[in-house]
Amino acid sequence: MEKSLDVVAVGTLNVDLIIIGEAPRDIEVLSQWMSPALVELTAAGSVGYCAVDLARLGLRVSLVSSVADDVFGQWMLRQFEAEGVNTQAVTVERGASSGIGIYILLFGSRKRPLTGRLATHTPWPEELSPVQEEHLRQARLLHCGGYLHYPQRWGLPTEKLYRKAKEHGLVTSVDTQFPLVPVEGPWMPLFGDLLQYVDILFCDELEAQAITGLSHLEDAADMLISAGPGLVVIKQGAQGALIVARGQTIRQPAFPMAEVTDSIGAGDAFDAGVLYGTLAGWDLQRTAQFAAATAALTLKGVGGSQTAPTVVEVDTFLAERSGQATDPGPPHGGRSGG
Repeated sequence: MEKSLDVVAVGTLNVDLIIIGEAPRDIEVLSQWMSPALVELTAAGSVGYCAVDLARLGLRVSLVSSVADDVFGQWMLRQFEAEGVNTQAVTVERGASSGIGIYILLFGSRKRPLTGRLATHTPWPEELSPVQEEHLRQARLLHCGGYLHYPQRWGLPTEKLYRKAKEHGLVTSVDTQFPLVPVEGPWMPLFGDLLQYVDILFCDELEAQAITGLSHLEDAADMLISAGPGLVVIKQGAQGALIVARGQTIRQPAFPMAEVTDSIGAGDAFDAGVLYGTLAGWDLQRTAQFAAATAALTLKGVGGSQTAPTVVEVDTFLAERSGQATDPGPPHGGRSGG
């Protein structure tokens, strides 16, 4: 059966308020300081940037998530639709408040939020509506971003969704991210049996260590592989990524960039590059290079997707850097990434 969607993306959605500039670090001077800064509002969340990145690469993407019925929730839906992301399967919750991540990048940091407001709506639906169920059936791949953020989705609630995805023949992936509540000991028990239904597992190096309780990333990757995924991707920021499949290990370096506005969402872009290569049927080496280039190009803009590239842009970047270009043909045989 011909599928009408490439990716169903599940995860939380929020807005990011990003402020970038240079402020004095002396508290006495700072108390009297006033200067303009670069200020942007972006549609984000644990899966929002990745969904836009995938759509920019030419994939047909549907969000299965929840938003509040406030001004931010409505604005996010318009932003995602403008990027070509299908929002028909997003639930709008009345009386709820949207989450806001506030990045005050005035003191050298280009990554972490300083503060923010947690959303009061559910992270994403636990039981699928008929529309959401149909989108899942019509997709080739299910991706969840931010699995560990919310305890109410740990274990069985998400496992049920992934079992259903495998019944429909989907490739499955998870970007774990991290718990927003204190957790003692390794995080592995928080997955329950979910990893048996996951084909591709994404995490950063600190998350890999915290999940497994192991300090060496190679050992952590081996433990994660043994839990079920066929591919484990451990992102290491400026150091690149460790990518481990059964019988194959790749250490993919990051591409250095002369122009870096911030590194927000670069890991989400790396995810998108790996998922694109997977759906295209590429070998792991080619996929890893494509993912690294996709992530690098997002560093030039504010937030995770302002400068998210098309496939043609990634191809050009790789050709300039290494003399090796990828085939820009989209993996679903539909519209191009240009």
